[in-house]
Amino acid sequence: MTNTPDPILVQVGAGVGYPKMDLVPLPAASTGSEAITLNSTAPTGLTLKFNPSSVNLSTNNKASVLLVVNSSQSMTPGDYKITVVAHYGSTSSKTDITIRVVQYLVFQTTNSFSPSSLTVKQGSTVYWINLDTPVGGDPEVHNVIFDSGATATSNNMNQFDTYTYMFAAPGTYAYHCSYHPGMKGTITVTA
Repeated sequence: MTNTPDPILVQVGAGVGYPKMDLVPLPAASTGSEAITLNSTAPTGLTLKFNPSSVNLSTNNKASVLLVVNSSQSMTPGDYKITVVAHYGSTSSKTDITIRVVQYLVFQTTNSFSPSSLTVKQGSTVYWINLDTPVGGDPEVHNVIFDSGATATSNNMNQFDTYTYMFAAPGTYAYHCSYHPGMKGTITVTA
């Protein structure tokens, strides 16, 4: 079992449905398929659901399961471990996945920033994550280029790449993606 991305980002008091878990054939069956049921153990304030929670995995193919992660409003930002257990036959296998709970999260998706405007307190760190999948001739590479308030620039961000910036001073920080002219955002930092 492996998860994408690693770690999974979720904002305090919100939920996300972009991560996935890949399952590879397990040794329980030498031919045919294996029925696998997934369960998880999470710290208080985090929940993890699988879609679907049970799969039939062919011994020569892998399967992907979507994950839905929810964080309560009372979660403290930081890294948390969730243990995932795959049951097949009378055997089980487990793996740990990391959930990073953050105060502020901006998604890069469908060639836009979501949310496109955000108000944060001075000293806050904002996370950006690229969720776009390459399609057609567009590799869906994004970046964060500040127009005002800062001179920082992110690296090119492929799918699931992240960028963080800590806002040390109050002000208005306008930014854009240099690859997609319509991708624009604003961070307002209050004292």
